[in-house]
Formats: sequence, C-alpha cells, structure tokens
Amino acid sequence: MTGDAAPGAIRFGISAPGFDSLEALVARARWAERAGFSTFSVSDHLNAPSPFVTLQAIAGVTERIRLGTLVINNDLRHPVVLAQDAATVDRLSGGRLELGLGAGWALAEYRRAGIAYDAPSVRIERLAETVGVLRALFSGEPVSVRGRHVQLDGHFVVPRPPQAERLPLLIGGNGDRLLRLAAEEADIVGFTGFSPDRQGHNVRSHFSRAGLTDRVALVQRCSADRAVRPERNILLQQLTITEDREYLAEAIARRHGTTLVDVLTCPFLALGTIEDICLQLTRLRDDLAITSVTVFNPHADDAAKVIAALGTAAP
Repeated sequence: MTGDAAPGAIRFGISAPGFDSLEALVARARWAERAGFSTFSVSDHLNAPSPFVTLQAIAGVTERIRLGTLVINNDLRHPVVLAQDAATVDRLSGGRLELGLGAGWALAEYRRAGIAYDAPSVRIERLAETVGVLRALFSGEPVSVRGRHVQLDGHFVVPRPPQAERLPLLIGGNGDRLLRLAAEEADIVGFTGFSPDRQGHNVRSHFSRAGLTDRVALVQRCSADRAVRPERNILLQQLTITEDREYLAEAIARRHGTTLVDVLTCPFLALGTIEDICLQLTRLRDDLAITSVTVFNPHADDAAKVIAALGTAAP
C-alpha cells in the first residue's frame, strides 16, 4: 500500500483546483495534514494554477502529507519536462510526491490552446510511452528511446527523485484501455466512474455499484501477474453528512434525472450520517479492496469527520 496507512486502513485524499491566495492554500494544506488526510492533490487544467508550483508551495509548509496530481494531462508536457518537474517536487518535498497521470479529456481546452485532440487510442498509447519513460528516467540512468511518440537519446533527469523509479504513479480513468494500462503499470489505480465522449465532455459510465464492480474486476484480471497489486482509489463526487439521507438523495436524483435507488447505491456518492458513510466505505474496502478515497475540497470538512470516526488518520 502506498503511504503509511496500516493494513486494512482507508487512506483519504483531498483534491483541490487551486486557491486565490498563498495564505488560503497554506491554511488548507496545514488543516488537511492536521485532519489526517494522507494526500493533498491538485488538478491540471490550462485555466487553473500550475499543479507543480502549487504542490511545492504546499510542500514548504507541511511535513507529512503526501502531494498528488489528480491528474496530469499527459498531452500538455513532453515526458522529459514532466519528469523534471516531478523529480524536483519529489526532491524538495523529501520524497512525498504521488504522480497522477491521465490521457487528457477536456476538448475545449485543447481547442483554445491549439493542441491536437487525438483519438483515445492514440492518447492512451502516448500515455503508456510516457509511463515507461518516467520509470526509466527516475532511475537516474541515461535513457534512449525510439518510440512512436517519444524519442530520447541518452537523456537523464536532475535531480534524481528520492523515491527513484518507484515514485508512486497513479493512473486514473474509467475506460477499458486506460484501466488495463493502469492495472499493468500503475502503483495506484483511480476509478472515476466517468468517460469522455467525442466532444470531450465527461459522461457517467460504470457509475453504479455493478459498474464499479465490473471495472475492479477488469483491473483484477489485468494485474493478476504482478507481484504487488496496485492500490485501488475511488474519486467521490460528493461526500455529505446529513441526518436526512433520502431527502438529499431525492434532490440529487431530480437534478440528474435518475432514480432515488441509483443515488443511494452509487459508490461515487457518500451521503448520510457519519455511521452511514463509514459503513459504505468499509464495504467498498472489504468487497472491492478500495483502500484509498479522494474527495473534492468542498466536501473535505465532512470527510475529516469520517476520518476521525474511522480512526484512519495518516500519522
């Protein structure tokens, strides 16, 4: 298991898009560390703060919390630039980086920036090459590659990250090809319950309990030959503590045109009392080996209460 969680424990991460001021960022990061979150992650979009600059600001004011990207858009950086940024943050944070990677999906950003939006198969193939290059570069040795998308001639990275070639890589997604890659290569597999359509909009797919079970089974099959199985992470779209679970679920169902049962059984929504949410998450752990949970920043205060109730705060 990545990080310092005890066997059977559930790690919690917080995902934040960025903050308007350094003071707000520092305050939230310090709070997350005190509250017992294992990882503080930031997203990667062209209309948002730089993820690596943000993580280094967090690294300088915290001591234990791990630093994550959820997730880096592989199409926005050449692998050697990505390796340089990641190695630097890992070095300056004392080996606390968890590098989350994705194949990219937000078509509107590509168009605004004039970046080619290739077919999913091409983007995933390019991501697979990047993963191999990163592993090799993090070893500290010169790397020569003649791939379809990446060509290197004796390139090496300075500084070498403290975690070296085992710097934890998270690959997040939902589709078959991406999850196969994650199962075979990642240290952490992130289940999202969303897949981008041809217009680059995220569409719910495998968003139900049965759907997540199907995705977990795919990863289980594709990682069967690995000596160490990847950790399994779920990205919760909402975590809300409430005494009236059904009332909140009904409002969500009306807003999204679905049924009350679908909302109440959805593994990507955690609604109810602290006891309800603890039960839901421990069932995901026991039934599907989900031992890592990420919540968005607006839901982190409620998540901190769940962390305390579960007794799974990171040391």
